[in-house]
Amino acid sequence: MFGYISICREGLGDADANTFRAYYCGLCKAVGRECSHISRLGLSYDITFLALVLSSVLFENADITEERCAVHPFKKHQCVVNDAAVDYAARVGEILTYLKLKDDRDDEGSVKARLAMAALRSGKNKAVAKDKEVYDFISDRLSELSQLEKQNCSEIDEAADKFAKILEYVFTPDFVTDNDTRRILAWFGYNLGRWLYIIDAYNDIEKDYKSGSYNPFLAKADGGAEEIKRDIRERAEFTLTLTLENTASALELLKLHRNRGLIENIVYQGLKGKQKSVLGEE
Repeated sequence: MFGYISICREGLGDADANTFRAYYCGLCKAVGRECSHISRLGLSYDITFLALVLSSVLFENADITEERCAVHPFKKHQCVVNDAAVDYAARVGEILTYLKLKDDRDDEGSVKARLAMAALRSGKNKAVAKDKEVYDFISDRLSELSQLEKQNCSEIDEAADKFAKILEYVFTPDFVTDNDTRRILAWFGYNLGRWLYIIDAYNDIEKDYKSGSYNPFLAKADGGAEEIKRDIRERAEFTLTLTLENTASALELLKLHRNRGLIENIVYQGLKGKQKSVLGEE
């Protein structure tokens, strides 16, 4: 359900591109510190975006240093350090990854998921020790989503709501204390989560049709995958566009102390470009 968030390099200045990379590198180091080194293999742009947004609403400036790492031992790279948002995002990413694997194991009996869970268990335990409420909340929402899947729920809004509430929650950590900011972040996270779930479901129609996996667009639908995809495309595009507009509206209201151009690049160009690609537009 992740993998749809990225920067749009065209039109993005070098300074903003370097800033994104600094957050990515800082998050990589934070995952190793807050969870485990093996967990760094699962680093994603999606969690980097969470760290970037939450760091940017905090009044305190993020510290950026130049450091080496195992992947780049001979050349130093900029790296965000001493940032509560980055450390938090590292733990959230670990929790999300572990619970997704758990869901795959329970629903499909996946051996790969079982092995990956074993590899991540120590890192997950470290993350949960600091964010037990986050773990419990995400676990409960995924359980509710699993129940809808077992019922072969055909209501995309109902299914998307469960995942949307996960991002609504993780975008409002305790260290963000301003009530107005928390309210806007909640709406931003909810709509982003809803958009991610719907675009992933649409993108997976053919794959899920072949494998027989649950997909709300396929539930109780007649015809082949291509026919179903063609029939629902207009409705999917309307829903995705409206949800993305809600995400953008929340961003406009959000008071960012830094990195606005970079975040706007991801929301206005990166997400929109990904939507057009999935829908088959140029």
